[in-house]
Parts: sequence; structure tokens; C-alpha cells
Amino acid sequence: MSADANSPNTGAAGAKTFAGEHDAGHKGYKQRTQGVPMNAALGVDRESFAETWRSLFNTAVSQPRALFESAWSLQRELLDIALGTSDLAPDPKDGRFSDDAWSHNAVYRRLGQAYLAWTRSLDAWLAQSGLTGIDHSRARFVLDALKEVLAPMNTLPGNPGAMRQLAETRGRSAVDGIKNFLDDRRYNHGYPAVADRDGFVVGRDVAASEGSVIFRSELLELMQYQPKTENVSAEPLLYVFSQVNRFYLGDLTPDRSLFQHLLDAGIPVFAVSWRNPTAAQRDWNLGSYAEGLIEAMGAIRTVIGDRKINLMGLCAGGLVTAVAAGVLRKRKVDWINSLSLFVNVLDQRPEDSDFGLFVSERSISAQKERVQSKGIYDEKDVFEMFAMLRWEDNIMSFLRRNYLMGEAPLKHPLLFWSMDYTRVPAGLHTDFLDLSLNNRIAKKEFRALGKRLDLSKITYPVYLMAGSTDHITPWKACYRSTRLFGGDVRFVLTNQNHTQTICARTDNKHLKYWVADQLPATADEWAPVAQEHPGSWVHDWIDWLHELSPEQVPAPKTLGSEAFPPIEAAPGRYVLG
Repeated sequence: MSADANSPNTGAAGAKTFAGEHDAGHKGYKQRTQGVPMNAALGVDRESFAETWRSLFNTAVSQPRALFESAWSLQRELLDIALGTSDLAPDPKDGRFSDDAWSHNAVYRRLGQAYLAWTRSLDAWLAQSGLTGIDHSRARFVLDALKEVLAPMNTLPGNPGAMRQLAETRGRSAVDGIKNFLDDRRYNHGYPAVADRDGFVVGRDVAASEGSVIFRSELLELMQYQPKTENVSAEPLLYVFSQVNRFYLGDLTPDRSLFQHLLDAGIPVFAVSWRNPTAAQRDWNLGSYAEGLIEAMGAIRTVIGDRKINLMGLCAGGLVTAVAAGVLRKRKVDWINSLSLFVNVLDQRPEDSDFGLFVSERSISAQKERVQSKGIYDEKDVFEMFAMLRWEDNIMSFLRRNYLMGEAPLKHPLLFWSMDYTRVPAGLHTDFLDLSLNNRIAKKEFRALGKRLDLSKITYPVYLMAGSTDHITPWKACYRSTRLFGGDVRFVLTNQNHTQTICARTDNKHLKYWVADQLPATADEWAPVAQEHPGSWVHDWIDWLHELSPEQVPAPKTLGSEAFPPIEAAPGRYVLG
């Protein structure tokens, strides 16, 4: 989930992403709405990319005319650049060329133009290569990545800002850059750190809401948080996060804490913190997590007196909540008052994602075999999965800042959280892969805990939220969940990305969201009828929760109960392991 964390501010440009872009055929619209659902990314192996590079090489060899023509065109453009007669210029929105030297310094202007000419020659060759369909799309993906990695500003001599910094600091920036590089080799799998890993303390600076662990199993810890109002809603909220990062995205610093917004509104909050598995827990699968969640819900009902629960799942945590909800419905257990699913895809389609181009039965089989042999999909695997989503945003921009400029990693709570990865057990990893390939939840074919799930049997209210700039769970894919449930569904689209939807400051003046009174069959039909609203979607969600839970009861004086007394203070121990 961390890929989006690299853009901590939702600015005016982000605020305009959805407005006026209802034409799905518009190039900019397509680029912003496509993404990489996590399940698909998990199914990609390195051999898939190697096959694409071999295909490109073979195509170049077998199509010499296309290669010659693009090379000849590049040579002519390079001659114009050398003579100073080229009018090539970078896109004004491309921040890599923001330094004035790219336009005012003759050497850097020519270097930048040469890079742009080379990227255009790649595009021209691909257009003439004869590749079509999925082969063309795969080639486009890897060539775009190549362009990002080989950009001149990713080298010290080719980066005017870094060279200026080197001169002004008399070499100190190079020394600091080397220190950062060596530190990342030791502590960050050899990749540039996106944040200061010592910038925050979990439990003090982040994940600091007052509460207690009231239940602990081998799989999870359940926390109850201290109410902040004299009276609270009778039905509490249970927050369930993804298994591939830490739960405290919902409880960052106080000004970015979803938990605090809920508590201020008089909504009781419980939260699940998953244990970070090792190879010893290799057999934990989606059913295991759903059963653990159901057990935690039973503990909550003991504490609150058998009242219903407003269940909320985020990203991959939404898969667990949906499975648990489906199992409870099959068991005819009526514990849930409402279901909220945020930035979550239940109806998996390969066309949602560029990575879907590289997912096949062979790649799925290869990934299963690799992970099952180790027992876990480890932190480095998770990191690289997200890094590959966007090389420029997730790696190269930080390489320039940390290594070439010699600057210290940023101190930002969202970026700090984004580095706090966890492992995924082989059993759960296998389930994720199967869902990405076979889409069994949407097809009503998925079985868990002895039950075949049918989400259309869920008739209590459902709230779905997606981010218009989310490239991990694309909003159009999230929208398809509106067709899966049997009751009232509210779909809300925000102008934020994957992680900002949960932890953005609600006083950000650029925040807005869209809601429609009707839910047409497709997202493209929904977009024109959606109404824009200023502010944060969180207020809309809280109002929705209050409407579903109008009864108020006195806030508990103490946390837990006789059966489930407090074990230790939140955020517990699993978040640290």
C-alpha cells in the first residue's frame, strides 16, 4: 500500500483529477484511473518481465526496418540538438526538469533534449514493431520503466541540482549521500529510504490513541479505545486493516487519525492488529484470518452486551471482512449492523492493472512455488512489489534526493508508516493469487471455513469508498463491488490516493468527494451523475454511521470486561514485531 505514501499532500492538481474527466477514452483519464490491485501484483514474477525483454529483443532482430527507421530519426534529432536548432522541450508538469538549468544551460538543455529524443524513438519503434494486443501493452510497460530508470537526472553529472549542491557544500553532499546509501544497504534492502526510519516512535508519536488490548490470539490483537464523549453510539466500529502493512494508518499523528475523528463523533472504536507471521505460520490463509476476525467480533459482543457491530475493512483487510461477513451470513449469525469497505477490490479483472498483463497461470504457479518453499512472502518481497508499481515515484525520486543531493530522508508520518512492512504467510498469499486469477468471490465460487460465499445475501447497509487517484486499488474496480451486495449500497469517490483517503488532514482545503443517488451498472455511467461535495468524505461516512446507529448509551467508564480485561496498553505488541 505504500506506493501512494510518497505524495503526502493532496494539492490543487489532485483536487481536479476527477472533475471534468468523465470521458473514459481520454488519455489522461485512463492514466489516472488504471492501477495495480495488490492481488495482481502478488502474482507477477521476474520471469514474466524477462520474457517481455526477450520478446522485445527478438522483435527488434526480426524487424530491422523499424529499428533502422527509429534509429535514423533519432540521429537526425540528435544532430539538431547538437546544432541548437531542436525545439524539443519537457512537459512543464514533469518535475524532473524543474531546475532552470534544463532550459538555460546549453549543456543540460541539450542533455535533456537528447533524453527526450531517445524516449520518443522508443515510442516510434514500438509503434512500428508490429506488436499488438497484450504483447504491445507489456512492451509499453517495460519501456516506460526503462525510461524512468535511465533518465539523466538519476546520475550525479546529469543532475544540475545535485552538481550545484556538491559545489556549494564542498563535497559534503556526496559524503552524506554515500552514508545514506550504506544505511539503506543495511536497513532498507538496498533501496532508497522514503522516510526517516527513526523519525517517529510507534505508541508515542503514531498509533498513540489511548486504549487497551483486550483480546490476544496467535493471529491478532484486539484493541478498544478510550471514549472521548459522555455518550456514544450503541453499535461500535471495528477497524480491520490490510495484512501487508501495520494497522496504524488509521491512527497516525492526532491530526491525521481516523480513530480520533470517530471518537470525537461519539463512535466507539475497536481495532485489529495482525501478528507479523513467520514461516511457522505458513498455513494461515484467508479462512484463518476470517475465523480470527469472527472470534474478535465475538469478544467485542461480550464486552458491549451482544449489540451489533459496524464492520470496516481497508484494502486487503476488506477481503477478510467480506469473507467473514459472508461466512456469518451463511451461518445465519446476525452480528453485523453495517459493512464499510475502503479502497478495496472484490471483483478482480486483469484489465484493471498494468501488472495484470504479466499475470498468467504460469506466473501464478511460479510465485506459489517460490513462496510456499519459503513459507512467507517477506518484507523485501512486499517492498519490491510496491516499488515496481511506479519506479519514478517510489525509487528514483528518492535516489536523487537521498543519494545525489545528500539530503536526509523526510520526516513524515505517512512515509514513516509506508516503510513499516509486514510478511504474508504462504497460505494467504496463495489465496490472494487465486482470487486475482479466478475472481471467485465475485463469481460466488469462493469457499472459506466450509462455506461457499454469496455476498448478494448480505442485505444490511454497505458503504464503499474509493480514491480517484488510487493506483493500487483503482476506483473503477472498487465501484464494481456495488453490484455484489443485496442491500442498500452507498459509493463515495474521493479526490485522494490509496493511503491519503484514510489519513489526510480533514482541514485540507482541496479535499472533495462525489456521491450519486443512483448506482448504474458501470463506473463510467456513474461518473456523469455523481455530485461533487467539498471537504472530507470522513464526515459523510460518520453521518452515515450515525443514521444507522441512532441510539446513544453512556460511554463505558472502563475498557474491556470481566471476561476480557485489559491486557496491556494500545497499540499492543504485535505492531512492533
